[in-house]
Amino acid sequence: MLKSLRCLTIVSGLAFSVMGSGVINNFAMAQEKGVAYKEVDVKDGGTIVGTVKFDGDVPSAKMLKVDKDEQTCGHENKASEELVVNGESKGVKNVVVSLVDIAAGKKIEAVTAVLDQKECLFTPHVVAVPVGSSVDLLNSDNVMHNLHSWSIKNPAFNEGVSGGGKMTKKFDLAEIVKITCDVHKWMSSFIVIKANPYFAVTNENGQFKIENVPAGTYKIEAWQEKLGKKAGDVTVKPKEEVVADFVLTKK
Repeated sequence: MLKSLRCLTIVSGLAFSVMGSGVINNFAMAQEKGVAYKEVDVKDGGTIVGTVKFDGDVPSAKMLKVDKDEQTCGHENKASEELVVNGESKGVKNVVVSLVDIAAGKKIEAVTAVLDQKECLFTPHVVAVPVGSSVDLLNSDNVMHNLHSWSIKNPAFNEGVSGGGKMTKKFDLAEIVKITCDVHKWMSSFIVIKANPYFAVTNENGQFKIENVPAGTYKIEAWQEKLGKKAGDVTVKPKEEVVADFVLTKK
C-alpha cells in the first residue's frame, strides 16, 4: 500500500488539503464500477497550469547497457529516461498530470499518437492519449524490434516490427501500459490511456497545462513511473488560470 502522500497544490495562493492514496483508489474503484464521463459544451472554461518538481538532490541518470546490434543502436551505453530531472529547476519530465474525478467536460477527441523507435530507444518515452485513441508504433531503425505490451485491460500484444515498419494499436480502456522490446532488453516506454480529456505530460522543465476545464473543484493527480502518484485538490474558476504545483520524492 502506498504511504500517505505529501503533495502541495497551490490554488490562487491558497494551500488545499492533501489527498492520500486511499482517495485515489476510491476514484479508481468508482471508474471501475462504470461511472461514465459526460461530454458537455464547456463555456467560460478555466486553465490549470503548474510545475512538477523533484524534492532532493538531482539523481544521476541510470545507464542502459547496449549489448546488441551496436551498428544501429550505438556502441555506448544510453541514459535511461525513467526519471529525468532538470538540473537547474528540478522540474521532472514525463509526468502525467490529470483530473481523476471529473464527471462532465469537453468532448473526448480520439487521436492517433506516435511512439517511435530510434537508435534502439523509444521516443517519446511517455505517450498519453484519451480512451478510444490509437498509437502508431514505428520502427525508424534498420533492425527488427519486437514490441511487447504489458496490458491488463486492453488487448496485449507481442509482435515484431521490421526496420522501417509500423503497426497501429487501439486503446479503448483507461490504464497505464508499459511497452518493452523483447529484442533489445534495455528499451521501455509507457502509453497512458486516460478516461477523460483533462491531462497533460510535463515538458523538460516539469511544466504542464490543462485547458478548457469547467468551473468547479476537482482532484488532480501526478503520476511518474519511478516516483508513483500524488494527488491534491484544485478549484477552477471561469476564464481564469489556476496554479497546481506538485513536489515528488523518491521512494
